[in-house]
Amino acid sequence: MGFKVAVVYFSRRGRLVVLANVIAAGARQVPGAEVKVYRVQDPVQGEDPSRFEDGVLDAPPITEQAILEADAIILGAPGRQGGMCGEMRLFLDTWAVHQTQQKLGFGALKGKVGSAFTSVGGHGRGFGGHEAILQSFHATFLQHGMVVVGNPPSSLMEDTMMASPFGVVMAGKEGTTNQPSLTASEVKLAYSMGGWTAQISRMLHDADIDKIDTGLSPPASLPIAIHRSDRGSLAAHAASYPH
Repeated sequence: MGFKVAVVYFSRRGRLVVLANVIAAGARQVPGAEVKVYRVQDPVQGEDPSRFEDGVLDAPPITEQAILEADAIILGAPGRQGGMCGEMRLFLDTWAVHQTQQKLGFGALKGKVGSAFTSVGGHGRGFGGHEAILQSFHATFLQHGMVVVGNPPSSLMEDTMMASPFGVVMAGKEGTTNQPSLTASEVKLAYSMGGWTAQISRMLHDADIDKIDTGLSPPASLPIAIHRSDRGSLAAHAASYPH
């Protein structure tokens, strides 16, 4: 049975459009993957085409239905002064309702795979902060009980500027600050992360995550608290706990 991967970006200059499509291409190499690329609409300044580079608005806007149907969600947004851009942050804030909506006994996004990418560097956007940005994506994923996937260590990282296990980063380059160009090593790492994320998603999908019992309760005999005076009995408590 197939599974769905949604690659979602916010971009004005087109830098992350290229990166999103490379990641999507990597995910498509995994058998059974149905991969689509979406964009986050600008909730503040609207979508006047004159404000965006050619090609940025070609992808369809992301919808709540597409998020709920996806088995893996790979999000990308540019950095702004060391943090995630506001447009993506506002989009992620709309996910809050999914923490309380229930689907087969738990949150609507629980068990989905989450992965992230970003671009940093360039006048007006600030420099660095890429791992903090990626981790802010991860924090949102974890709030929803999603499974966070990054880049497993590989030799590709040795040749990629700002390579990180937290996700894919597109670095700013002097003279081409706003150009949608990627280095050869950035392309390889992005393609690899797309494939890796899709592979993890396929395994979870095939395992039928909805049937995993996440409401396990400890036995009544388990001690609620261990005081300092009880240290000597810690081994006995551990031995009595069912394995």
